[in-house]
Amino acid sequence: MSLSRGITALVGMGIAAVLLPACGGPMLAKDGTVIVGQKGAGGAAVVTPNGLEIHDNGDIPRRVVSRSPDDPWRAPIGFIVPRNGRFTLTSSPTLLATQGLGIAMRPSDTRVPSWGGEVLVRVDVIAPAAEGTARMGEQIALVLDGEGPDTRVLVETALGQMASRDRFAVIDARGPRLVLPAIPGSHQAIGNAAVAKRLSSEGRERRPRDLAGALRLATAAVEGKGTKRVVVLSDGGDAPRLTDAARVELEKMVAGGVIVSAISSSEKAKTGAVADIGMAGMGFVGIDKALDARQNAVRTAIPPSGDLRFEELSLHFEGSPSPSHVIEASGGDVLWKLDAGEVILGNIRAGEARTEVLRVSVPAWVPNEPFYFTVIAHYKEPGTGNERDLTARLPCIYDDNIERIAKSRHGDVIAYASALATLRRLDSAFFGDGVTNAGGIRALAELHARSMTLLARDTKDPAIHEQADVLNSLLRVAE
Repeated sequence: MSLSRGITALVGMGIAAVLLPACGGPMLAKDGTVIVGQKGAGGAAVVTPNGLEIHDNGDIPRRVVSRSPDDPWRAPIGFIVPRNGRFTLTSSPTLLATQGLGIAMRPSDTRVPSWGGEVLVRVDVIAPAAEGTARMGEQIALVLDGEGPDTRVLVETALGQMASRDRFAVIDARGPRLVLPAIPGSHQAIGNAAVAKRLSSEGRERRPRDLAGALRLATAAVEGKGTKRVVVLSDGGDAPRLTDAARVELEKMVAGGVIVSAISSSEKAKTGAVADIGMAGMGFVGIDKALDARQNAVRTAIPPSGDLRFEELSLHFEGSPSPSHVIEASGGDVLWKLDAGEVILGNIRAGEARTEVLRVSVPAWVPNEPFYFTVIAHYKEPGTGNERDLTARLPCIYDDNIERIAKSRHGDVIAYASALATLRRLDSAFFGDGVTNAGGIRALAELHARSMTLLARDTKDPAIHEQADVLNSLLRVAE
């Protein structure tokens, strides 16, 4: 049975709760750990539409039986969190590799619920570059200047040019506002999600436009070693768009070695005003009415990471002993098949790096029995068109003990997924709209951020420190 009627909201790391009389209320320790009462009771916390509930080990959810292949996916229970709110384990990667390509897969779970559910899988695609096959790392900032309907497509095009050694930031001229602090170029999914959230934010259009202020933020964002590039995606605004203050900022940027390009964010943009920005910034100008021409202008403003090495890369997931599917992906196209799922990641260039998170379903089965995903990476060799496959297995085991499942979850994968959830990608992984109604995705991400910070401190692992920093930076700038 459930030990609580539900924790109605997460506010920062504080949690308000309505519990049965036998249970002590949750408390926040000095190290950020959430301590829940009820001595000797085993169990885990579960995110539900009513908030956070504490479930004991005997409270085994019922399996969800689908009567038709057209039925929508439903998990038997909400997102499972350790009872004390702190993850203590990190994932170990399973590698798929060939010359010039490495794919590291990190599942959120090695113990999966016997009643069925899903697993988050972090996928890192890395194409190491030999000398002369890829450009060096660059400092890049994207400035959103206006309401152009093509902005999101142009941002995706820009981020698709990123290399593993690049760092990029996103600034909105409305405010102006730092939408995303400078992060490694491998986190393209986070960049796309941050822009999508910002453009859909209520009240954004009522904020004043300040291109000069946005350029100042962009200048700060591209500080560091390597080539400095700023790409302004603009609808031209109210002519003359290039005010005296904006012109002064552009002159300073050019003097400091920053290349500023300008691309129309709409086929109806005021092309003269957009061109003025690019010419004053000594960069490239893209003012064609055709979207594909403006995408090519973005690719010119931000050169590709390197030579094309792998074409049409895709990841194919098969479950055993029962079928599983890729429910959702932070990037790439998802294809459903009768007994498997596939994610299409596209072409990979030398020097490129990409991090994505997938939600993969786990069918119900017998406790203590093994379960594994067979993952097949399929690609074509450029020039020859020869098709190649790489195969690996992600092993798991079925379990009906919710406490054991919760304690075995990998905090590094879950924290990264919750970062995407705060930006409205993968939010349905955390019980969909229900968690928003119960107190917000952001609050759950704050819990994961605190847990990840503590985990980084305990493990002294620089990679986990970086992930904790990325998640905390996102929470500082998110609305």
